[in-house]
Amino acid sequence: MESKAPSQELIDMETLERVAPIIRNAAHPTRLRILDFLRLAGQPCTVTQITEAAGVGQALVSQQLRILKDQGILLSRREGNYMLYDIADRSVLLLLDCIREHQIR
Repeated sequence: MESKAPSQELIDMETLERVAPIIRNAAHPTRLRILDFLRLAGQPCTVTQITEAAGVGQALVSQQLRILKDQGILLSRREGNYMLYDIADRSVLLLLDCIREHQIR
């Protein structure tokens, strides 16, 4: 069997170990929906807006937002009575690009 030489070096284990929890935590349908919505919105959004876009209950959305925030994927800030959420680590959006590519097939 002929092996094909990789065109690039392998990603180092330290990087893979650092990124794996981020991918694992983002890889949930509701969390991916939230990330997709925030990317398309292009601006910080309220929990109400995210809940409407996600199509699930606010309690579930709040739980998913906390997980994404704990992983540093999202950031939040208070503005008056509202908590606004936005994407902190835009590299995670590459997961959505990969999913869209599979959607086209």
